[in-house]
Amino acid sequence: MFNYDYVEASPLIVRQADSIDFWLIGAGGTGSWLSYHIARLARSLGKSGKKVQFAIADPDIVEEANISRQAFCDKEIGLPKAQALALRYSIAWGVDATAFVQEFDPKLIRYAYDKLTILVGCVDTAAGRAAINQVLELNQFYSRSEIPRVWYLDCGNHAAAGQILLGSSLETDPEFYNFGGLGCARLPSPMLQAPDLLKPKPEELTNNLSCAEMAVLNVQSESVNVRVAAEAADYLYRMAAGNLKRFATYFDLESGTARSVYITQQSVCAVVKAIASEPITPC
Repeated sequence: MFNYDYVEASPLIVRQADSIDFWLIGAGGTGSWLSYHIARLARSLGKSGKKVQFAIADPDIVEEANISRQAFCDKEIGLPKAQALALRYSIAWGVDATAFVQEFDPKLIRYAYDKLTILVGCVDTAAGRAAINQVLELNQFYSRSEIPRVWYLDCGNHAAAGQILLGSSLETDPEFYNFGGLGCARLPSPMLQAPDLLKPKPEELTNNLSCAEMAVLNVQSESVNVRVAAEAADYLYRMAAGNLKRFATYFDLESGTARSVYITQQSVCAVVKAIASEPITPC
């Protein structure tokens, strides 16, 4: 059935800036596949005159178990994942890519008045998502009414299904998200859209498992990470082109179905009102 919300949807208004920072946080199952698209977009924007930097943060090393599911090869076994990817795109495309071989720390983000920062979260823990979500506080650094300088695109999956959520604000007042005549400039944080993502899974509380081990534990589909990466890449390309009209996408590989939540006043307000009486408690 056709979703008529798409017809009524408003385009997302993204701040125009000469300087753009892309942060890929998590370079495992989804992040490694998505890194190619971010690097390609960074190169394209750089060629158009933008100053673009691409940062990759991940503390893990490439292991043999990663090769079947992640975008690494045998020759990269033993290298830090972030370093392997940053080196790959720096050499191949001349992209200004920097590796941070560590867990993401919100303090790594350098706030600047004339810079647009896009955080792409591909982490599989509640603590990792909470750290990224914290950065959105910077959008209220000068004025809560300004167009956001920081966006958070969260990518997640389990078994054979996944979701992509985009947001910019921690605000829970529905009036804050009133649309203007040109479109929508603010969206609720991914963690406001899906508060359960801030609740640790049982394996997070009892084990210290790698991405590869967690994938085996959850019996993940071989293609689920590639699908999440493809959907997230389309979000980024459309943000750059100025024609993005959705802020959440859910898919299921078993049934072959997918659905999106479109940028309408009603949809955004529904998200905020649903959590207004249930504040988020980071792990």
